[in-house]
Amino acid sequence: MIGPAAAEGSARARRIVWTALEGAGELAKVDVASGEVLRRVDTRGGGPHNIVVGPDGTVVAALWASDRIVIVRRGERTSVRLGGHPHDVKIARNMVVVANQASERVQLVKLDGTFLRRIPLKADPHDLAVDPKERRAWVTLEGSEDLAVVHLLRREPVRYVSTGERPHDLLFAPNGDLWVTDWEGALHVYRGRRARLVRSIPLGVEAHHLDFTPDGRFCWVTDHGAGAVFVIRTRTVRVVDRIPFPGEPHHLTILPGGQRAVVADHAGGRLIVYDTGTRRRVRTIAVGAGPHGVWALGS
Repeated sequence: MIGPAAAEGSARARRIVWTALEGAGELAKVDVASGEVLRRVDTRGGGPHNIVVGPDGTVVAALWASDRIVIVRRGERTSVRLGGHPHDVKIARNMVVVANQASERVQLVKLDGTFLRRIPLKADPHDLAVDPKERRAWVTLEGSEDLAVVHLLRREPVRYVSTGERPHDLLFAPNGDLWVTDWEGALHVYRGRRARLVRSIPLGVEAHHLDFTPDGRFCWVTDHGAGAVFVIRTRTVRVVDRIPFPGEPHHLTILPGGQRAVVADHAGGRLIVYDTGTRRRVRTIAVGAGPHGVWALGS
């Protein structure tokens, strides 16, 4: 039987997000329900950009204005120098997978900060997504229409998949399809090992980042250029709502319970919280200068 204290702690964990504050040089842990900033972690500069939170609570951020990533684990902060400019990070199989711009490589690092290996690419990586089995990372490339497919377990040659588009960010849907935003404002859905295009729809001006509701029914997508957030029904890949955004939307995350979506307002120094059912704004949380990446604990 779960006691009241444990139940309260579990409920609180389901409303926690971490955000990377580029302008402040900090990571912030935020209680979305109360609007309280619970903790701040000084990254010692570096322009913290994209962020990820692992199943065990490990937090990793790419310090894009430097050559480092920072790992916050078990109360300790570890900086790892990798060269280049780390832009995106994901966690898979107890490793950090790093898309490192200005170095044309993906790098693998243990959660304790130990460097594992580098995987050369034909161009600089931008964003990445790890497949549901955590075997491969799919990577968008700067100035290329291709997606790079990197095997995380075996030293296989990198495979490239041509899209004919301008891929920006990407994320696997709960059904295994790969959703890719486009610098030109579109959204593309691919299926299978060879990434067969199954649907492509226009959104706004410059589609940025995305997340799915836990039940897989909806995908929320930010569009920085359009100043909007789009809500898409995943079964039909059709837009069901366009929400005007009061600022500069960048990354977003949906809480594990599925009832709240949290969007980073880079210009406003705040997180905007939406009710995913009504799609109305329910809270604004001031966090500090330049929030970019945001990730829900347990998502």
